[in-house]
Amino acid sequence: MDLSFTMWKNAMAAAHALVYALVWIVTTTNGKIPDVFVSCRFSEDCLLPCAFKPAAEEVIGWTRQEVMVHSFAQGRDQLDQQHTHFTGRTALFTDQIAHGNASLLLKLCNTQDRGRYHCHVATTRGNQESFVIAKVEAPVQSLTLEMTRLSGHEELKCSSRDVYPAPHVSWYTVPPEPLDTLKPITRKMANKNGLYSVESKLRKLPRKDSSTYTYFCTVNSSYDTQTWRASLQERELSSEEGGELTIPCLSPMALHNFTLTWTFTSADESKDILTFNSQTELTSNQWAGQAQVDHDLILSGDGSLRLQNPQNAEHTGTYTCTFSNGRSHHMVHIWVNITATAVERLQAEGSSWLWVFAVLLAALAVLVTVLILCRRKKADRSPASKSAEVATEMHAMSTDERENGIQSENSNQTD
Repeated sequence: MDLSFTMWKNAMAAAHALVYALVWIVTTTNGKIPDVFVSCRFSEDCLLPCAFKPAAEEVIGWTRQEVMVHSFAQGRDQLDQQHTHFTGRTALFTDQIAHGNASLLLKLCNTQDRGRYHCHVATTRGNQESFVIAKVEAPVQSLTLEMTRLSGHEELKCSSRDVYPAPHVSWYTVPPEPLDTLKPITRKMANKNGLYSVESKLRKLPRKDSSTYTYFCTVNSSYDTQTWRASLQERELSSEEGGELTIPCLSPMALHNFTLTWTFTSADESKDILTFNSQTELTSNQWAGQAQVDHDLILSGDGSLRLQNPQNAEHTGTYTCTFSNGRSHHMVHIWVNITATAVERLQAEGSSWLWVFAVLLAALAVLVTVLILCRRKKADRSPASKSAEVATEMHAMSTDERENGIQSENSNQTD
């Protein structure tokens, strides 16, 4: 006998008197036992109650829509007619049957176990029957809300897995926007076990003035047994190096027994800063002496981080603040840009101008040098070259004169 069966057996022994009393009251007042509603957890054991007036020679039959689930007669189980779907998954509390307990233990429930079950008991005192409507639920175990850019634009994705029945998803913002403005797209897909994965996407809204939106995604189970809520906000912050910087983070709702965490991401590398537990009021601080939070303010929903002497290279990046409380999850991403001080900027600007001035001087010096060299080249032409030029010119003049003389003689002879 496994541990779960033993636990159910002990629980039934304690609760049997109450169940039997209720059955007796109902049957004596109106002669009919109303349907009992039971919610079963997926992949867990579930108890389907059935009580009767004790008598000898009990014959017990459990069916669901004419399908044999479990039968008992002549002091032992009779399972030769049991449907294969329930094989090895049902049991009666045999030591409690004589006391009027015909309850059925249904092991490792799945989505196909839901339905209306009929418990029929025949004894020497006659026939008795009751009905149990079993619902099967795989509750929400986690909810994820994140910002993505895979579709070419910024959008928020809210998702949960392995839920049954398919949950309901809703969105809202602070400051509020009309529902027809949000227009989320939600998909629900079932796996081979009948469990649903839900994914809802919402395009990020453009900013209005300087306002920053907080996005809320809420997931409700179809049976309204639970509600999960997640929120996300993005902010930007700029500060100079040195001094003290406060990075704000406020919880949008009152929380109890929560955990606050701060992380820092730069160049795709994430580091833990600190964690605070409201139950123990203990803080685990990896940036001790450099970052801290106010415990009294945290308990009232203000988890702002105080950063001492921030530096540009070390502390520029994304800071993430997260409030977690069971079914509530609130996250703030703050992009922090640590800039140089005014003096350092002036010094940097002065250095830049000095470099520019030095480059201009160098260019001017090169230009002047080129001009001087060109003039010297013209001035330093050799005398030989000048004589050659003069000789060339004289030779050209003599040739012209001889040609002119010959032409004159020819002219005189002709005359």
